[in-house]
Amino acid sequence: MATSESNKLFILEKVLFFIILGLCIWGFWYFEGSLILRIATLILGSVSLYLVFLKVPSKTPLPSKLELGALLILYLGIFSLYNFLYSLNLPLPSIMVAILLLVSGLCFSVLSLDRANDILGKEIYRTFIILMGIVILEIFLSLYFWPIGPEAKTLIIVVIFYLIMSLIYLYIHSMLRLKRVLGYLVIGVLIIGTILITVYLQLPK
Repeated sequence: MATSESNKLFILEKVLFFIILGLCIWGFWYFEGSLILRIATLILGSVSLYLVFLKVPSKTPLPSKLELGALLILYLGIFSLYNFLYSLNLPLPSIMVAILLLVSGLCFSVLSLDRANDILGKEIYRTFIILMGIVILEIFLSLYFWPIGPEAKTLIIVVIFYLIMSLIYLYIHSMLRLKRVLGYLVIGVLIIGTILITVYLQLPK
């Protein structure tokens, strides 16, 4: 009986992943006029769904298969929300709620597929999901006032999200080491620095 309920929850989490991805692709298509980029999102989205719904042994670590979909969802979702805020002047509180729902739903889907709720415990698992949503929301609001484009802001958020999720994955699988943490942080700082330098060089003199 427990196994049956677990399988149903597993399927529900995959469906949630599919719905979130579909909504984020729709939002990106609404604001992006480039046909090439639209087609690219469809291709990447299709690959992500294939990896998510692909049947794999229960002991196989799933985050490596979910990274593409998770990062794609976050980028498309945050990019769309920035544009909803700038272009359509939607109320900021509604955007904040959307971010919390997006990040929380994404974390729930990804971590549940990796059985993180069983490893961390339900209380810690739920607390982490809430905190992750708040952290990304704070970063979103901080970048909102920066004089850079939505694309650069979104990339910065995606990098930070990836760093946090990677460290959590290492922790729950007892692979967290100082050398690895420093490696992730250095790479993250270099990527964000490159983004900011690129944006600065493109600013009108």
